[in-house]
Amino acid sequence: MRPLARETAATSPSSAFPSALRAGALAAVGTWTVVVLPALVGWVAAPESTVGWFSAVSVASAIWFVGHGQSVGAGGVAISMTPLLLLAVFVHIAFRWARRLAETERLRVGADDWSRVAGWGVVPGFLVGYGVASAVFALFTLGGPATPGAAAVLGSLLVPLAALGFVMVRPDDDSAPAFVRGWFRRGPTWLPSVWRIGWRGAGLLLGLGLALVVVRVVLSWSEVADIQGQYTANLGALAVIVLAQVALVGNAATWALSFLAGPGFQIALGSTVSPAAAQPGLLPLVPLFGALPGAADFPATMYAVLLAPVVLGAWLGSRVDSALEFFGNVRSRVAATATAASLAVVVVVGITALGNGAVGVGRLAAVGPHLWTFAAALLAEVVGGALLWVGVLLLRERLAPRRGRDGAGLSSDDGARDDAEASTSV
Repeated sequence: MRPLARETAATSPSSAFPSALRAGALAAVGTWTVVVLPALVGWVAAPESTVGWFSAVSVASAIWFVGHGQSVGAGGVAISMTPLLLLAVFVHIAFRWARRLAETERLRVGADDWSRVAGWGVVPGFLVGYGVASAVFALFTLGGPATPGAAAVLGSLLVPLAALGFVMVRPDDDSAPAFVRGWFRRGPTWLPSVWRIGWRGAGLLLGLGLALVVVRVVLSWSEVADIQGQYTANLGALAVIVLAQVALVGNAATWALSFLAGPGFQIALGSTVSPAAAQPGLLPLVPLFGALPGAADFPATMYAVLLAPVVLGAWLGSRVDSALEFFGNVRSRVAATATAASLAVVVVVGITALGNGAVGVGRLAAVGPHLWTFAAALLAEVVGGALLWVGVLLLRERLAPRRGRDGAGLSSDDGARDDAEASTSV
């Protein structure tokens, strides 16, 4: 009986907790180094600075919390706009640690015990390890120029939760825990495929906005370079400034997507950039803002950009139709298509909500799209495009048998006419 007891102990959820705790803490340290190393490089490259190295670590730790979707107070000024590209880097690092942990523990305990160990050992251990490291990083900000809010440690668990979700919430993957596959089995049979298609659609929507940002930066490169040239910082400081702007490219992608959806966005209070007009107003000296259009009223043809989300919605509809067979069940077909398009929009709007926020007080107290207007417009366009594709397919399928019958009728009439002509000839 002793070997059986040792085997049971080895496959209990508590056996995975130490490894998960260590992996979560190392994942947090990995994300922290992404901001601490550039801060220390900038401090070393600025010999005229009168602050010590710990101040640089303190500021970097505050930026770490901002990159986790948390607000930071600096001298009475609130900063709550999350740099989305920095957030994506953090999630990717945590994802790699979580994936390695999941693969190791699944091989150790076996497929039969994996679901129980994942739910009660791996997931809580990874979150606790990440949270403990987050609490340590919060201590580094005490006494510094910027400090996170009281709930920042708990809020920073957004990153490990997202990483664990990408690792485990895979409904059509045999390596996913059984409780995940059980969740999806409670829904329609088409839900796992639609889940995957919806996330791909969200990525394509963000990619569409990013493509517009790249085009605008290339076309406005002279204005961007002129603003960059007005900085009198040394090479190290300029590198930090460039990295900070790169971290905001993801936010700019959501702004561009809101422009394509119609509502547009604002940088400063009272400003707007939409297909109707551009009134950017007085902007801070940020080189990336040089890519914004100048004050102008756009022609009515500019509203043609609204077709871009509609076309992407139609693509989502085509992917659902090619991935699934509904055997004539129109209701399921429409529901699956609408669900895939809605999931893509919900993911994008959630990311946009994280990217919206304040970069100070006054004119920069609300930067980004008007969230609810953007959500309503994007939902109508993407879901509308997907359902339009389904409607066209259903219409073609309804007309195809009728055309076949008409063709058969014409063929029989032609045959009868030929027989009559042959009889007359005889």
